[in-house]
Amino acid sequence: MPYKGLKFKDIFLNIVLFLILFFIISLFISFKKIYIALIISIGFIFFKWKYKKVIFFNLISIVVLLKIIFLFYNPTDYYSVLSKTVYEKHFLVGVKNLNLNTSIYGGNMDPNNKKNIRTINIKTDSLGYRNSIHIDEAEYILIGDSLFHSHRIDQSNLINERLNIKNNKKFYNASMTGSDMGHYFETIKFFKKINQNAKFIMIIFPGNDFLNYEIIQKNYSKKLENSILKNYFEIKEYFDFYTKIKFMINVLKKDKLEDRIDKSNKISGKKIFFYKSYYVKPNSKINFSKAFDIYQNYYPDILIVVPSKAQVYCKHLKNYDCTNINYIKILGNISLFNNSKIIDSTEFLRDKAEEKLISNELIYFEDDTHLNELGLDIFSDFILDNLN
Repeated sequence: MPYKGLKFKDIFLNIVLFLILFFIISLFISFKKIYIALIISIGFIFFKWKYKKVIFFNLISIVVLLKIIFLFYNPTDYYSVLSKTVYEKHFLVGVKNLNLNTSIYGGNMDPNNKKNIRTINIKTDSLGYRNSIHIDEAEYILIGDSLFHSHRIDQSNLINERLNIKNNKKFYNASMTGSDMGHYFETIKFFKKINQNAKFIMIIFPGNDFLNYEIIQKNYSKKLENSILKNYFEIKEYFDFYTKIKFMINVLKKDKLEDRIDKSNKISGKKIFFYKSYYVKPNSKINFSKAFDIYQNYYPDILIVVPSKAQVYCKHLKNYDCTNINYIKILGNISLFNNSKIIDSTEFLRDKAEEKLISNELIYFEDDTHLNELGLDIFSDFILDNLN
């Protein structure tokens, strides 16, 4: 009997240590690679007790030490602000119930630039999206990526806030940085269960949305409502080891970022950066595999094409020519959008950009690919003009 009691105690301790070790290791790696923590933790079970004690003690010491270090050394740039609003690239769910004021640094093409630091307010709802209204109030739900998630924009200047001020219809912003078309359809699927009467406006960006989609994001809608995973990521967000370590790695990769950017252009005397990969080509295509047929009932009511920054300012660029791509025809040939109203905003934004240059104003950030406050305000007018 004493032997059996000891054996049960050993099993119980092994389980507890396994769970603690698994959790600690997971703090340092992405959600996509969480299997690494599982493999290491399983291997840990077969170590002798004296080694387990040493490993466990050292690991706890490292966690405590890093937490203390990061209290005093808190690296900040474009991505550190983004990490406050989205849990992780491989768990694209917004951090819920935020109400914080944070400093904003350089854009995604100059993330370490701290010459024009400003403070913005970021609020999120219980689902992690940046809204001041409840989802039940929404008449229109915006589906998109970083273009409308706008983590460098103050809450008051978000596209949904501008829309809600300008008219009596209610707009909810369900955009999330890092999302692709697979996420968009899953997001519509998720919100159709919550608000069956809302209409959906999907934003498509040729710069990174025109891809060959083979695999669906099948479980993404489940992640949006998984409270256990969200609570785990709340704890992971508190320690924030993965983000901080990734920041230091990104600093070492700065040269790779430089290779992807065209810094040779000036517009109205201002140096304007452009991503080379967003020099959209006329032969760009978008395709969906048969797997996407499950979303035939989750189409957007309105599908709006938003051009890249280079497409808008093309006439001012040295290394890119203006081309007119028939996006309405391209997207109209896709069965998923047979019942969607397809709108191309390219010419509208080109005209508005030229109009604003007269007063030396830009509608995009100089060192970022996204619309700035003025650009979002202008685009909100375009949406309202095309609702009917």
